[in-house]
Amino acid sequence: MLPNLFQKNISKDKIAEMLKVSPEKLKEFEEAYKTHILTDEIDSDNLFDINSRQASKDIRTRTLPKDINQDYIETICNKITNELLSVQNGYHLPEDIDNSSLVTNNDLAVIPEEIRPQLTGTLLKKDIAIDSNHQLLEMLYRSMTTKNPKKALDFYHMFRQGLDILDLDPITYEILGMNRNSIEHWFAPLKAAAQNQNFFKIPKTKIVRVPLPILQLTRLDYKELTPATLKIVDDWAIKAFDLDVNKKYFIKTGTYSSKFDFRNACVTGEKEIRELGEYLLFIHFQANQMAGPLSSPCIYGVSTTNTWVVREFIEDKENNPTIYKGLPLHTEYRIFVDMDTKEVLGIAPYWEPTMMEKRFSENRNIHDTHDYITFKAHKDILMKRYNQNKNNIVNKIESLIKAIDLHDQWSIDIMQNGDEFWIIDMALAENSALREYIPREKQKTTVENWIPILT
Repeated sequence: MLPNLFQKNISKDKIAEMLKVSPEKLKEFEEAYKTHILTDEIDSDNLFDINSRQASKDIRTRTLPKDINQDYIETICNKITNELLSVQNGYHLPEDIDNSSLVTNNDLAVIPEEIRPQLTGTLLKKDIAIDSNHQLLEMLYRSMTTKNPKKALDFYHMFRQGLDILDLDPITYEILGMNRNSIEHWFAPLKAAAQNQNFFKIPKTKIVRVPLPILQLTRLDYKELTPATLKIVDDWAIKAFDLDVNKKYFIKTGTYSSKFDFRNACVTGEKEIRELGEYLLFIHFQANQMAGPLSSPCIYGVSTTNTWVVREFIEDKENNPTIYKGLPLHTEYRIFVDMDTKEVLGIAPYWEPTMMEKRFSENRNIHDTHDYITFKAHKDILMKRYNQNKNNIVNKIESLIKAIDLHDQWSIDIMQNGDEFWIIDMALAENSALREYIPREKQKTTVENWIPILT
């Protein structure tokens, strides 16, 4: 159906109107999109058009050297995985560990470079030998002390950009952990408050601080990683997140799910779950590239975090059509709150119609065309559900936030699934889209603190 509609040169709005009145045709449209358009083949040279499955396949299909000692490599990889599982707080190994048993550079040197592991529990591959924290803290200091506002802002931008792309060291790692938008800062207070009510649901969530040697890999060129490196990250993730190959998971970094290609976020089937670690590695690398010198515009902060997250997958109960290459188009609510005054500041439809139609009208590829049609056909249902429930959502949130031990202004994202309402994300309001739904006179600036307390 999808190819035929485009061949007839019918306008996107006309197609959406046709599908709106026929759930059967909308379902047929979706099936045709999945069959004819949504493939795993790489059809773009743009890094941001590639998903984690495609990036993984590209590495795994390389021709490897012959006559390699597979048993030795397997032994070394297992030892490195166990070292990484012993890492505490990101970069500390237990004091009582036997240092003579750790994998060394000499152990790695006998493995051909194209398959050699690029990390151990104590060793990491860097571009520059000196620690990055010296440059970063210098830029942060200048941003706070320079009297010229424009120059001060330039120094701040350099600090934030460098935090996302420079090599890691223990202090830089701790600075990353200061980003309050990262889930490790807000999830525990939210979960504790939610235990005393029965309206909102919270997905089962495992948050793990990523060992520094693994996180450093997000600073390297993903295409240059070796199969042995990916195997180590995958084996570490299986055990660190206690994964069950028979389950389905939603994955993200501490700040970013890469749901704009939903195949990045949804992990299902034994093969994918065994490769889940490298998927997280790729989406973190991809997010960091948004802050890179070749990215225009430069967007930092997408994955300014040192945590990865695996959550239970919430199956769609409503048979919603999809956008973003498979994301079910649930009704979602973004509500803004002030945790200090314990008041609701505003509420907005997460899929705000004007914003979304403008986004999909960019028409960068056939996926945008599909999403525009799907959204237009489903928009009335989304907004009907939103308007039916928004007042109740506000009342329930007003009660919930009284028990949340946080400060400043936040956005809270709620996903409706049938008659269930799931709190799925939070972020500082100042950094959230749709902030215009907060009355201007009530908007506050958040005071940032990037200086960690080191022990």
